Amino acid sequence: MTRKISALFAAVACAGVCAGPAAAGTAPSKATELCGKVSASAVSSIVGYTVPAAVGETVSLKPTKKNDDIGASALGCTFGSETSLASIKKSVSLVVDTLSRVPSAAEFKKLVEEEHTIPGLKAKIVAYPSLGSEAFLFSFSEAGITTKTLTVGSGTKLFGATVENNLSTSKLASLVKLAQNL
Repeated sequence: MTRKISALFAAVACAGVCAGPAAAGTAPSKATELCGKVSASAVSSIVGYTVPAAVGETVSLKPTKKNDDIGASALGCTFGSETSLASIKKSVSLVVDTLSRVPSAAEFKKLVEEEHTIPGLKAKIVAYPSLGSEAFLFSFSEAGITTKTLTVGSGTKLFGATVENNLSTSKLASLVKLAQNL
């Protein structure tokens, strides 16, 4: 539930394509194999608690008028279980998104305005410059869970990390650096 929103938001919020329809997904085993490029121990050492190996998923979004004709291919790697509220709060997601083109500032603004219309979703988006390129810190709450996502863009690639807890922004930035290895 929350993870689906936050993982896609992390991956494609800057692109304005998260509202697009999923076109195709890959078998979880292939995506999980791709996620193996980042070890659970590396993630655990950053977050300060033990996480299991990642389970991966890929999603492709076709360009449509609704998403400003931007297509995307996203790989999401979730380290942790999502079977209870307690387990969701210990779960970590790393995401890599490849866009069909770089979004304009106006397209980004439009997406943010659309996301603010989701009932119960309160978002705060701030620039986070210390990763060396354009990055955005997203913090939002839904159903009593606070989610933090840091996404950095490099051309048509977006790298993101998402947690459902109060992990520091500097540790979140370290997770984004791991996502850049995917």
